Amino acid sequence: MRVDLNNFFKYYDDKNPKHRAAVDDFERLLIEKCPELLEDYANWIKIYRTSEASDIINIPWYPQTDNYRLPDSTCNSSACAMCLEYLKPGSLPAGPKGDDAYLRKVLALGASTDHTIQTIVLESYGVKSNFYYNLGFDDLDRELAAGRPIVIGFLHRGSASSPTGGHMICVIGKNASGDYWVRDPYGSFYDGYSGPVSNGRQVVYSRKILENRWTVKHPKDGWGRIFQ
Repeated sequence: MRVDLNNFFKYYDDKNPKHRAAVDDFERLLIEKCPELLEDYANWIKIYRTSEASDIINIPWYPQTDNYRLPDSTCNSSACAMCLEYLKPGSLPAGPKGDDAYLRKVLALGASTDHTIQTIVLESYGVKSNFYYNLGFDDLDRELAAGRPIVIGFLHRGSASSPTGGHMICVIGKNASGDYWVRDPYGSFYDGYSGPVSNGRQVVYSRKILENRWTVKHPKDGWGRIFQ
């Protein structure tokens, strides 16, 4: 008789050494037979982690820090690649380094920081988009409500009163408190980008942070890419 895992693990007890040993043995078998199922990008893991966050658009997460070139300055390409693979699944190779294929196309034309080049490369995959310098929170909310992620410019260095830097992140949702879920390809703003890059896989940046670091001088001066 085949075991129903939903029912089986309902009775899991972390204090029971037999239960822990059984899970350890199951993990060992997965490592031997299907190691990709334990990778961070495995679909069941992504579903499990976001099962209670219905307000999140579940795009892939590509860290820029493992990019084959310029890992400290290719946030724009990694962010655009996340949205591309969500909007047109299968465009990039499977796995956490799928954005390398996208980045190669970008660098063949010019710099990753060039928004026009990003537009051209995205369109080469069949995804149309435009980059704007006059976005506000109403634009974010409209796109999220339509089920589309947004790539935005984020001043990730300096103080709140005098932000500096230049970084691109993906906004993927809004919570009940009015703050925003993001995929940050460089890690987390909260630890000053000094912790594991995985801290940026799914993190909430408060509206106040975005007001200070996205719409810096005016409610409608946010930089960002909107997908058609």
